[in-house]
Amino acid sequence: MAPSAIDPPSTSSPIAWDAFTNIIDGKPQTSSKTYRGTNPSTLETLWPVPVASKEDVDAAVSSARSAFSSWSTTPFSTRTSLLLKFGQLAFKDHAAELTSLLMTETGKPPFVAGIEIQDSYNHCAFHAGLTLPEETYEDDDKVITTKYVPMGIAAGIIPWNFPVVLAVGKICAALLTGNCMIIKPSPFTPYTALKVVEIAQQVFPPGVLQVLGGDERLGPWLVQHPGIQKISFTGSIATGKAIMAECAKTLKRVTLELGGNDACIVCDDVDVQKVAPQVALGCFFNTGQMCVCTKRVYVQEGIYEEFSKALVAFTEGLKVGGPGMEGVMVGPLQNGMQFEKVKGFYKDARKDGNEFMAGGGEDEELVNGEKGKGYFLKPAIVAKPPHSSRLVQEEQFGPIVPLLSFTTPASAIALANSTPFALGASIWTTSPSLAQEFTDKLEAGMVFVNSFEKPCCQGYMSGWKESGVGGESGKLGVKEYCNVKVVHVYK
Repeated sequence: MAPSAIDPPSTSSPIAWDAFTNIIDGKPQTSSKTYRGTNPSTLETLWPVPVASKEDVDAAVSSARSAFSSWSTTPFSTRTSLLLKFGQLAFKDHAAELTSLLMTETGKPPFVAGIEIQDSYNHCAFHAGLTLPEETYEDDDKVITTKYVPMGIAAGIIPWNFPVVLAVGKICAALLTGNCMIIKPSPFTPYTALKVVEIAQQVFPPGVLQVLGGDERLGPWLVQHPGIQKISFTGSIATGKAIMAECAKTLKRVTLELGGNDACIVCDDVDVQKVAPQVALGCFFNTGQMCVCTKRVYVQEGIYEEFSKALVAFTEGLKVGGPGMEGVMVGPLQNGMQFEKVKGFYKDARKDGNEFMAGGGEDEELVNGEKGKGYFLKPAIVAKPPHSSRLVQEEQFGPIVPLLSFTTPASAIALANSTPFALGASIWTTSPSLAQEFTDKLEAGMVFVNSFEKPCCQGYMSGWKESGVGGESGKLGVKEYCNVKVVHVYK
């Protein structure tokens, strides 16, 4: 007999960190067809991963449907305690192994990988402390109660830039609210997600949390499946639009966290030597492969020259290399497709005659004097390219940014708001009133004052315009995984 939703699995197995399977109904699932990822720091081929079939998708949905009836009625306090237990087991007890695996599949420097694993634990701890209070209205003849109830089965489609924490954020919200979830990792970075869900089987009943790795057919199978009620996708705008169109056919609920072209605005009242390094970190953290990385820097004219010198000096001191090299701050691009795309921005800027203040030379791909050992690019800063250029208008998702200027706050706001992206923005000023003006008028789901973009589990993360639909994290994020039921009781 399968364990009930309130009983943890009776046995646990040691984790093998060099063997990877899908997880369906609490059990490992292999496949006759496999694929392999690539270590972006060395270009070495990694371990085989099973390719899920359409039958695997059906089996996972069936298992989740069976588990939902008991998991959705499990006491909320029990779900929170299991979520916290999962966080401890995966991201504390196995933190070292997951960090190492994450560095291997993404090329992240140790400190960046460590932040992702710690943030994954933080998501578990934060969500375990939340509640879903009912809202009540009462008058002379009736009581109206608003309840938040689980939707059913959710599928989380995860990108390759943060394969652990972006999966865990979706897992926490879905499971806390009584849903079951199927995770689909990116084929570029399947390994950590597969292990996280494998570890989770020691905590949650079969079918509550499953994972399927696969090829380009897997995402559409999940999105089109009539047994899935919710899709949560993090990725590109183009794919997000395609998912939304497919979800409309079955009226699935959908959350889309899509691309960003975040503007950083630096006013002339700041301490340049203090702020410039922070702005550089906002541009090049995780090699610029972050939806809310700074991707456009606007500096007020009066300090442009001084600020550019400080920004370039700090950027040129950032060490580029693989996770095994000491003192590395900037790792490789995660995959060859993105590597070639980002090189296109470097090439276009050179072709257009733009001035590279940092990077952009013939040695841009060299690490320790060698080329071809990984997907490495040196961080680049381009001085005042035309506002109509690709580098300004598009999301680079790599270590190259334009350094632009502005005259008045009104002109900075107009420039920042002039793209179809509206995910995040950052403001640097010592003036509270000026900061308020910017936060009120900038079109962005998240605005950071006197900090580069640092999304966290406590804050709702959402994009406006073409940067997304709905959002995740924070107290509001869990409601994205709920249906609303309103009960009217007349006296």
